[in-house]
Amino acid sequence: MISAIVPTLRGQARLDRNLGSVVAALEAAGEPWEVLVVDDGGGGIGALPAGVRLVALDENRGYGPAVNAGAAEARGDYFLILNDDVRLEPDCVRLLRGHLPGAGLFAVVPAILSPLAACGDEGGKAGRLRAGLIEIVEVPPSASRFSLYPVGCCYLCPSDGFRELGGYDDVFAPFFWEDVDIGYRAWRRGRRILHAPEAICHHEGSATISEQRSHAEREQIEFRNRALFHLRNLQERRLRAANLGAWAAHALFDGRTQRLEGLAEALVRYAKAGRRDEDGVSDEEILERVSGA
Repeated sequence: MISAIVPTLRGQARLDRNLGSVVAALEAAGEPWEVLVVDDGGGGIGALPAGVRLVALDENRGYGPAVNAGAAEARGDYFLILNDDVRLEPDCVRLLRGHLPGAGLFAVVPAILSPLAACGDEGGKAGRLRAGLIEIVEVPPSASRFSLYPVGCCYLCPSDGFRELGGYDDVFAPFFWEDVDIGYRAWRRGRRILHAPEAICHHEGSATISEQRSHAEREQIEFRNRALFHLRNLQERRLRAANLGAWAAHALFDGRTQRLEGLAEALVRYAKAGRRDEDGVSDEEILERVSGA
């Protein structure tokens, strides 16, 4: 069974536009399915199509915790993680499912066609180290290749793999970088992420976030979680030293208030959460595999 998990916050109009395509793509995949719409504390969710269950949270927890709540209720062998502003092409799920199970594969990401993507496709992400930071680079769609992380708006993964990783880390709530984090943790354990551009979905683009948060708030949260990701995940001494130097440079020379406040918040969260220290694939090996070269 495939369990589609769709978090939403006051997103009835987006669900009305897009949920029908999700149901149609699941039907076309030719195996049992269910859809779980997770109301992230916003309320106001009305009629849903047959086969769709509502998981209502009592308060707004953010994207990662909402997906985790849906995963806890899901019965499927595979999770189709979606945003509520994503429309699937009819054969999208079938084509993603064709790659799974795959030896050492954590997740498969389709072509995510979006106005936010410089190359037109948000699905393929390379990771390259530059000035102490992992720079995320879009990879133009051509053929299947490895990707740094499964973009949270649409991917398919085995449910046991998602659960073994503990799902999304709540430390990144309400949003941003939780999908980069779970992808990096998967790579650490030798589990790969595949970008399969023959499968196609359409993404309206950060619809919920732009409705709920100002540009300044989004910038602060994004920078906080960017710093938090690096502080928690980089393990090799040389890379950590370069990374700490990068944050020190920001603290000394970057006068943008949102970034400085975001960095301060990251240090507070890092003090509580700590650095991950897990044996597995090295940072340099991970970055070599997802360089996009």
